Amino acid sequence: MEGLALGGAVGGIYGAGGGLVIGLIAGLVMADSHYGAINSQIQTEQQKDRALEAAIEQELERQRTLEGKVAQASTPTSPSAENPPAVQPAKDAKQPQAPVPQSKPVGNKPPENITVASRTKPPPPPAVAPTPFKNVEVRDINGDGVPDLWIYYNPQKPGEIMRQEEASKGDGRVDTWSYFKDGKLVRREVDTKGHGKPDTSFYYINDQIAREERDENGEGRVTYRAVYENGRLARLEKDADGNGRMNLWVYYDTTKDGEVISKEERDLNGDGVADLWSYYDNGRLVRRDVSAIGLEILSKREQIPATAADPKQISAPGS
Repeated sequence: MEGLALGGAVGGIYGAGGGLVIGLIAGLVMADSHYGAINSQIQTEQQKDRALEAAIEQELERQRTLEGKVAQASTPTSPSAENPPAVQPAKDAKQPQAPVPQSKPVGNKPPENITVASRTKPPPPPAVAPTPFKNVEVRDINGDGVPDLWIYYNPQKPGEIMRQEEASKGDGRVDTWSYFKDGKLVRREVDTKGHGKPDTSFYYINDQIAREERDENGEGRVTYRAVYENGRLARLEKDADGNGRMNLWVYYDTTKDGEVISKEERDLNGDGVADLWSYYDNGRLVRRDVSAIGLEILSKREQIPATAADPKQISAPGS
């Protein structure tokens, strides 16, 4: 059309015809070139589509292989069912740029992180049945709002006491510890000096006191020991000099009512052997014997030690 207008303006009707022919020829040449460029672009896009289809097919094949391995790992008869092997991603696989239709959704995590939940997660632990009784009981004996008695029960035998702690002064500080075996009291420890640790211990057999021991000096050793028979005081041992050894032994007549002394023994030189013996009748001193070593020691002292009946020398049992 541009050739027709130009030819008409220059040469009239004949010029317009010639311009039309020339315009048609030029248009055909330009159209052929344009369609050639379009065809070349189409071929290029088709090659890209084929490459993309090949990449998609490769990805689908890799996904099918992965699903097959996961299915084998989930099978109970598989020897490696408990530990499914990790699947490494294909190094040469190209990721598609466009959305890829899949029969199953594909996550964004790499394949090696894919695990079978039923195989890798341990089963939840069984619920622990609640204890049908309290293991520790706390009491307020004097009603001042401060606990002063703690009772510990045997977890295997409900109701059986194993240990008991007591704040006997009502200040919340434990000063008495009682221990039980088969529900019976076997030992009781007492802090009589308020040092936070026991200094006196009582031992029991069949709920009867059998022995009492004291650390009167707070040095961690027994300085006083009382032995009982059938709940009655039978013998007393004491470190009267504080040298770490028992040097006084007092024996009681358990056939009499009350605490009646029958014999007393003393170690005068600290060698652990008695040197002086005192004998009693119904609690009255009737005779004394002394060894040669004891006699020599007494002659140097120029006095005989007081007897066990003297309350200043021996404290009464249980005091």
